Amino acid sequence: MQRKVLCISTLLLASIFSSAADAPKKPEQAQPTTGTLALSPGAIEVKTQPGLSNTQVMTMTNLTGTRFRFVLEALDVVTRDGKRVFVPSGETEGGIARSAVFDPPAIALNPGEAGQVKVTLTIPAEPKVRAVVAIFHGQNELPGKGTLMVTGSLGMLITYNLSTKIDIRAGAPIVSPQTDNSNLLVSQQLENDGKEPAVPKGTLAILKSSGELIGRVAIQPHRLLPGERFNCEVEYPHSLRAGKYRAMISIQHEGGVQTSSIEFQIP
Repeated sequence: MQRKVLCISTLLLASIFSSAADAPKKPEQAQPTTGTLALSPGAIEVKTQPGLSNTQVMTMTNLTGTRFRFVLEALDVVTRDGKRVFVPSGETEGGIARSAVFDPPAIALNPGEAGQVKVTLTIPAEPKVRAVVAIFHGQNELPGKGTLMVTGSLGMLITYNLSTKIDIRAGAPIVSPQTDNSNLLVSQQLENDGKEPAVPKGTLAILKSSGELIGRVAIQPHRLLPGERFNCEVEYPHSLRAGKYRAMISIQHEGGVQTSSIEFQIP
């Protein structure tokens, strides 16, 4: 059988994604909606061990003016070439999604109504995957561009930490100078070089060449699966006077703290 891989945007975890190819043969017809669908929580981190099961509760709220029907589905989330790839259950060695049990397996929500679904997943004896996305796969046909009909769905990311082997590789920082139309930007590529998911966060500090602190900017947490890469960009919101400076980035994660810096000059 030909291997099928679903490359779904990571925006799936927080917002509606559209799919014409996966629409059912006889979907429910739906009128254009003006509201939104809301799924809570958007992501969960689970610390567990191989062979154990865990159950999570998801709440879907229909804030639109249309009745929606959803079928529940689980996909394994793997990393290839530094990016997330969503793979159908049963097609990944050591996958977790194939164990998914949804209660109920489908749900229908009227406008303004909320409903809960439980999902139970079991970690295999030799897991090769560290994340699953549980999807409320919409069965309604929605108008897209032109004559294209699409479906709306939402998903919750579940990550699994099975050990303490967490490590983040931080590249050399790069400074994009401030201009008349833009602020100073400091970027750094982060890569999860460990065996488990990590959520790095940190601080950007701007110092004078003398070492005097000028200001700090918080670096918001960003979840990285093993092997996943992320270009962390931090904007310094204040204008700097002419002179020599040092940008210092401190990245914190479950495996420790990493600090790097770069000198730059404002003409």
